[in-house]
Amino acid sequence: MRTRHVILAAVAALLVVAALAPGGSTTPPPEGVCGICGPEFERAAEDNGVNATVTESSLTVEITADGDSHWTATATLNRDAAEWFAGNRTLLYRTVDQSYSSYRTVVDDPENLSVALADRTVTATFTASDATHRYPGGVLLFDGFARYPPHGAPYINMDALAVEGPSGTAITHAPPGGTVSGNRAVWRPGDDRHRFESPLGREATVAFAPDDGLLAQAATVGAVQLHALGMIESELRAYATVPAALLALVATGLLLAGDRLPETLTRGRAVLRWLAAGGGLYAGLTAVVALAGNGVGVVLGVVGIGLIPQALSTATAAALADFVDEETDRNVPGMAVAAVAVWTLALLVGARAGGLLVLVAGPLVFLPFGILAAARHWGRFLFPFVAALGAVAAALPFVPRSGVVFVTPAMLLLLSIGTALLGTPLFAIGQRFGNASSS
Repeated sequence: MRTRHVILAAVAALLVVAALAPGGSTTPPPEGVCGICGPEFERAAEDNGVNATVTESSLTVEITADGDSHWTATATLNRDAAEWFAGNRTLLYRTVDQSYSSYRTVVDDPENLSVALADRTVTATFTASDATHRYPGGVLLFDGFARYPPHGAPYINMDALAVEGPSGTAITHAPPGGTVSGNRAVWRPGDDRHRFESPLGREATVAFAPDDGLLAQAATVGAVQLHALGMIESELRAYATVPAALLALVATGLLLAGDRLPETLTRGRAVLRWLAAGGGLYAGLTAVVALAGNGVGVVLGVVGIGLIPQALSTATAAALADFVDEETDRNVPGMAVAAVAVWTLALLVGARAGGLLVLVAGPLVFLPFGILAAARHWGRFLFPFVAALGAVAAALPFVPRSGVVFVTPAMLLLLSIGTALLGTPLFAIGQRFGNASSS
């Protein structure tokens, strides 16, 4: 059988295995920002025997300089419901409380709840604890709307939503779709509020800074990133701890091995032969396990497909290495330092985009570190740190887990093992160039 036929058959087998992968948990339903502003209040009223319709509603959240948040929600009812509640204020309070506690809203337990009724308008005022956080640079971050699984994404379920910060501050970050003026942001979703089509985004945070200058903007970017990282910290640890430790150990081992790696790993053609053989064996093993009806076959299939981009990038780099002249007057270690710096910066700044970079081309960073190791450059000691950072970045696209989950922590560990195996020959090739530049 021709080589290309073998490759096509292997790819087809992996695609079939991936198609059989079981789905994860379903995406949780969206959660309204306001409890009394729409369907939530109407359903709670129906549970209490009142046919109520909300005709107009609004929510205003005021943030004080101390970081406290005061919420004021209003809902204009149909006249019959308003008259019924006017004669039974206890029932009105119970209905308002149930609209928050019994239905999907971002605030499940409003504190210091107070309910009033004037003409046809119900007004609910309350506070919410731990809705703000302070960060360096004087940034005050409001995250009362931010939701992560098992909670659904927040959406605007009222006619007007307003968030107002402390006096003398400026909004330096807010969810899209709103109008920002000084320390106040307003969103008006229109008819979309009835169809869950006015999402704020899971990381629906509003940042207030002393001003809107460049320093404040930079501090805000850092605050938003730190907050997002804190929200997914537990899941990120579950995904990234073992892969990060593994890649750090592999990087340390390669540095300690020095020039003792097999000579065949330094030649692109030999690496390509090893890649072809390894890919064929892996595809065959996956097919056999999948046909046996073992759930491990699903895992191997998904991991195999995930490793295809890394294998292609490794093969490309190895093949090109044989066409590059080792004897050059260029500062090869300096170029390697620049490559490592760009890679590390992409991981630190790119967040989930940096994670995709690692998943597609993770082994490539082994090449410049091989150069630095052979040249005895101090930058080689950053290898374990950068390798571990790559594992953390690779986990970011998979957290928080929501909807269909194809990649579990165990699968990411297998992907990291594949990255280490694919990166090792590139490290050896890098050593070849580093030795040539040193001599």
